[in-house]
Amino acid sequence: MALTINFIDIDELNGKMTTHCWLNIRWMDELRTWQPQEYENITAIHLHASEIWTPQIKLFNAAGEDESFLVDTQAILTHEGQFLWVPPAVYTAYCNLNMINWPYDEQTCKLKIGSWGVSHINADYDKSGKGLDYDGAMQSTEWQIVKGSTQFVPQDYYSYLEYTLTVQRRSNMYTAIIYTPASCFVTLALSAFWLPPHMGGEKIMINGLLMIVVASFLMYFAQLLPVLANKTPLVVVFYSATLLLLSISTIVEVAVLYLSTAKHKRRVPDCLKKLLHGKLGSWLLLSHFRSEAEQQKDKSKEMDEQLYENDDYDQSETLDINPTEVPTSRAIQFEWSLLATAVDRVSFLAFSLTFLILAIVCRV
Repeated sequence: MALTINFIDIDELNGKMTTHCWLNIRWMDELRTWQPQEYENITAIHLHASEIWTPQIKLFNAAGEDESFLVDTQAILTHEGQFLWVPPAVYTAYCNLNMINWPYDEQTCKLKIGSWGVSHINADYDKSGKGLDYDGAMQSTEWQIVKGSTQFVPQDYYSYLEYTLTVQRRSNMYTAIIYTPASCFVTLALSAFWLPPHMGGEKIMINGLLMIVVASFLMYFAQLLPVLANKTPLVVVFYSATLLLLSISTIVEVAVLYLSTAKHKRRVPDCLKKLLHGKLGSWLLLSHFRSEAEQQKDKSKEMDEQLYENDDYDQSETLDINPTEVPTSRAIQFEWSLLATAVDRVSFLAFSLTFLILAIVCRV
């Protein structure tokens, strides 16, 4: 017996593979031979399947009796007693799906075809030994057969032929539907950290809109993909992790908004000021920010120089003046805004690294 596949399709939600095929079955009957010269040189005749004995071919791993059927067609009998029966069949078998790499996944499904009344079936249909043929199969819109094999499996009672098919998903469309939006979500989520700290409302709104869109994608995946234990697609893991990171980012932006807009009466601790005005501030691109106190100090120096050039001006009057010694409320507010900006920059680096690790782990 050999199998010629015409078309395949996979029902992912129910874990079933439907195969449209032809069965090429040969067997010998020594009692049905004749001499062609005695019968006008007739070497072969056509007989209906109901008129002769035919093997009871069944799909052992069928998804249901009503979902697999074999069509009765005519058989060819040669004068040597060899029968050839090529019935079309539609088989629906259960398939153990592995959706981890969806939508770039490969699925391996098996057809276990045997007979209740035959203990041995030869998988080598002819001298070429080709028991499985899918070269002429009609191309599915989503699946492509990349590999196939045939094996005879002996059992104590009923033996069968096991046809193993490896199919690959055609996933060019999913790149535009899934991966392009994902890159846009990550870019927008990271760019929100570069907005000024007092624009916390806009940042929270951006994160909220992104969370709604990502949640919509997760609902789309729930409708499209089956629920499989321990085999969650990596794409779904990436989107769910992105939703969690957006939630954490919203909490960070709320804290940043509080730091930059609240009326602070105390100055930023000296240890944090040293970090902000040191190398850490340079690495975070904070060096170009100048506090109000520094600006007032520069203005006072300019005033001292101008007064020093005037002969009628007493220099002793300016020696005891230090307007920057007691910071104004605006200077204190600026220090906290600078700290809020630093939190944004550090969060940008942390989230960038997290998204990078997540993309590497969930790559398919």
